[in-house]
Amino acid sequence: MRTVMRVAIAAATLLAGHTAWAVPASAEPLDVVTVRVDATDPGRVIPEDFLGLSFEADQLHRTWTDPARSNVDELIGHLGAGNLRFSANAVDNTAWQPDPSAPPPAWADAAVSPDDLSRLGALAEATHTTVDLGVNLAHGDPAAAAQEAAQAREWIGPRLRSIQIGNEPNVYPVVGLFGGGERPQYLVPQQYIPDARAYRDAIAAAAPGTPVSGPDTAGGAVGNPAIDPLLPAALDPWLDAYIAAFGAPGAALTQHYYPFVNTERMGFPQALSDAVGGLPTVDKLLSRQTSDKQEAFLRYFVAKAEGAGMVPRISETNSVAMEGRPGVTDTFGAALWTVDYAMTAAREGVAGINLHDHIDDCTSYSMICFADPAASDAGTARVNPNYYGAYMVGRMAGGAVLPVTVDGAAHVSAFAVRMPEGAVRVIVDDMDRGFDGTVRVVIDGGPGGTAAMQRLDGESVDTVGAATYAGTTVAADGAFAPGSSPVSADAGGYAVRFGRPGAVLLTAG
Repeated sequence: MRTVMRVAIAAATLLAGHTAWAVPASAEPLDVVTVRVDATDPGRVIPEDFLGLSFEADQLHRTWTDPARSNVDELIGHLGAGNLRFSANAVDNTAWQPDPSAPPPAWADAAVSPDDLSRLGALAEATHTTVDLGVNLAHGDPAAAAQEAAQAREWIGPRLRSIQIGNEPNVYPVVGLFGGGERPQYLVPQQYIPDARAYRDAIAAAAPGTPVSGPDTAGGAVGNPAIDPLLPAALDPWLDAYIAAFGAPGAALTQHYYPFVNTERMGFPQALSDAVGGLPTVDKLLSRQTSDKQEAFLRYFVAKAEGAGMVPRISETNSVAMEGRPGVTDTFGAALWTVDYAMTAAREGVAGINLHDHIDDCTSYSMICFADPAASDAGTARVNPNYYGAYMVGRMAGGAVLPVTVDGAAHVSAFAVRMPEGAVRVIVDDMDRGFDGTVRVVIDGGPGGTAAMQRLDGESVDTVGAATYAGTTVAADGAFAPGSSPVSADAGGYAVRFGRPGAVLLTAG
């Protein structure tokens, strides 16, 4: 659809979050985008635990995981009843240590003890989240992994959603080249399957009934339109082999995805990084091309999982692999990317995503982070702009996806759900620097009257470390209670004014 529409806007004052946007009578005609929602045709329901966070396994020994010793539990809790994953690259350099007083193995950079799992259980309970826990695969000890899984069952209880065996086995040979420690050299998935089976058998014996999800393979793109469409084909042998070996109806198929990678952090010279697209910008994050390639990958993965009767989860993801890029992944633009990407995943049928977080690096893509060692010692974390994007997405969990069409030339995405109580929620995400106009939201067959609106706003998509949600921010102690503003419908629907990029959440009914 995406046709250009021009209309003259007479003098009007349109509420936008807590800000009134006034248009003088002499203004030039403004762009108009029309969002049309069919509230009569609800589809798949976004799971309550759709929105998750992913952390490195070596964080389990940190005191911030104790709800009594930091504000992180409150920050996680605001996002909704989601999921916490502890695994990632660090899991394959982390040892299970049932006796905390014993020295860890020489190869281990970190260790996980029963006390750590006890704190994780308390964190999951305090935040009403489920847990996916990774166990070490690289050092080939199924018995240790099984003991850890059994202890996790004891300390986390029914909130333990699954055990994940290792991290990104399809790139073990590559990880070793970049200082990731010793890993098995799985050149083809047929080398991985027997090891994974040994782990699964040991876990089943030690912790009967504990779900195991996998294969947690690496996937993504580099930002080069000539290369990116070819990359999913490399996943096919791994996903197909895993499905053939371990696929079962209702089991989770887990995959990782990053639409970009910071090749500079991989040691590439700048000229080569530029050539392959490995130095992403805010404008690349927010481009229509990026939205399209993400949608294509998500559809590919959902079709692969659903074809096997399995549940598709993107268990580790964010905007730019290799811990992001300062000045890009910590900007307000990254918050708008988060909304578009996460809601596209929900619409396309992904059952859950885990946004990866490096909690000690606020310049990366982290949503929750400690600004400095003093903040870490005090347990006082802060949030990056993309936290507010995730918060907006969390308001859609539990809703049934509704069909949406967007008619206009600007790069504006829109998503809608019908909540269990009947309210219709609509997200409009303006990612277009050049759009200066109005989005009209028409809800066919839905509740009318006044809607409540919350706006995700920032001075510029390039602004680092700052954003507002409904005119407010998360307090230093973690408190956050955003309000809303009323928006009345007229014959043309709900009119939302955008003078700069931003996003809004409308709740009608």
